[in-house]
Amino acid sequence: MKKITLLGICILFFANSLKAQNEIKDQTQQLESIQVGNYTGYLTQQSSDGTYEGGLDVLVYKITNFKDYTVQPGVHKEIYMIHGGDPDRPDDHKEIMFLPDNEAFPITYVQKAYEGSPAMQKEIGYAPRINKLSDGNRLVFIDGKIFMIEDWVDKDNYKLEAVLEFQAKKMGGLKKMKEVMKSPKKMKEMQPHKTLQEYLNNAYNKQQEVYVKWIKNPKNAALIENIEQIREFVIGAINKQRDDWINSAEYKRIKERNASARQSSLESEVTISNNTGKDIYIYEEGSRNGSRVSSNGRGTFNCKKNLYYSLSGNSSASNGTLIVNTNQSCGATVNVN
Repeated sequence: MKKITLLGICILFFANSLKAQNEIKDQTQQLESIQVGNYTGYLTQQSSDGTYEGGLDVLVYKITNFKDYTVQPGVHKEIYMIHGGDPDRPDDHKEIMFLPDNEAFPITYVQKAYEGSPAMQKEIGYAPRINKLSDGNRLVFIDGKIFMIEDWVDKDNYKLEAVLEFQAKKMGGLKKMKEVMKSPKKMKEMQPHKTLQEYLNNAYNKQQEVYVKWIKNPKNAALIENIEQIREFVIGAINKQRDDWINSAEYKRIKERNASARQSSLESEVTISNNTGKDIYIYEEGSRNGSRVSSNGRGTFNCKKNLYYSLSGNSSASNGTLIVNTNQSCGATVNVN
């Protein structure tokens, strides 16, 4: 009887797993519940015992636009968003593009750019750039929430930084304070790490299953081949262009002139290294205006005059300590200890 019961449990388990895998949505399908607008970032850091510590991310997160994925119009999307903007410098906010990680069944959207200049892209075609640094930044959409990932290696190795939730109205200071207070409980109930990992496990299995069938279609295989060829061609064209101007006579003349100008500059400059542990001020002979060199910092000065240092910014050369004699330390570094 026990054997039959255990067998039944195993069958039920695999049946439920298969059902979950069949019902899993790819990331483009999950995008249907994601809105354009501002998002609040709920931090997901945990203490050593696994307790969620809570807190809100102070940076700006905003979905600004969805466009057709240029490589596959009508199939997937390009996502444009402000991703970690400084709230005090809105004029510096820049849109970042995220693209699907797989043409058949995406399980994440990856921070990307297209290879080449806009002119090259229009003329030759579009291929997502492979960049080890930005490829680690990913988004996963689950039931209207955005799981923000950094340092992605694979579905089992990544860092979940925050969960972003749509914010219909701007959150005031008092409401933010209340949200911070409630956030540990909110994360405990949500269990974002578990939720994300379960999705990735099921979605990855589904991706492997779908891709094997998808790539057998000659049209799909040609699409992937074309992307690779575009990428190789654009990178090759850029490298050839770079090699051409590096090997040009004009480039060599410019490099020689730059080297000559730098050497001339060195011959009239001295570098002062501040090792005193305090800020110091450098005064030229006869000057009352000092230039600050921060603690453990360096500064470059004209060596054609005597130079003095003082710990005061309201001093003068006559009250300072002589550290450089005229024309004596040009091109060298003088340490002030």
